[in-house]
Amino acid sequence: MEMVGSGEEITGEELLRRYAAGERNFPLIRIEDMECVLEGADLRGINLMGSHLHHAPWWSIDLSGACLLATDFAGTWMNGTDLSDADLTGACLRGTNLTNANLSNCILKGANLREAILWNANLRGAVLDGAILANAKFTGAKYFTINQYMTGILFWNTTMPDGTVIEGPTYIN
Repeated sequence: MEMVGSGEEITGEELLRRYAAGERNFPLIRIEDMECVLEGADLRGINLMGSHLHHAPWWSIDLSGACLLATDFAGTWMNGTDLSDADLTGACLRGTNLTNANLSNCILKGANLREAILWNANLRGAVLDGAILANAKFTGAKYFTINQYMTGILFWNTTMPDGTVIEGPTYIN
């Protein structure tokens, strides 16, 4: 399989232009442009596997059904972003702001959510097996509870939806 866009750095505007032209595969790209304007963009089903999208504003974007395996969103603002049905296996969401994000039915297996902010996020049906939730803030998050189906999750100073804190380290196996 050809790795379209492999390793190239592009602007947010170029990503939007190429997506609008029908391109969907952007693995391993880099967008580190704080000035890029992606707010409200429709990027459903896009493939950004392994991409570095540091610190770019991704507010209210539709990334539903996207392939985001091992994508690095460290420090990104994703307030109100729709990540429903997206695959974020192994993604780095460290320090990412996911306030009011829709994470329903997304796969977060092995994802690094250390220091992530998930205030009022919708986590209905999200798969978090193997996720790192150290210092994550789930205040007001919907459908986030510890249950018998969770495996391999690390809680450490994790703020739960009701405001309680799992001081930890606590590992659910």
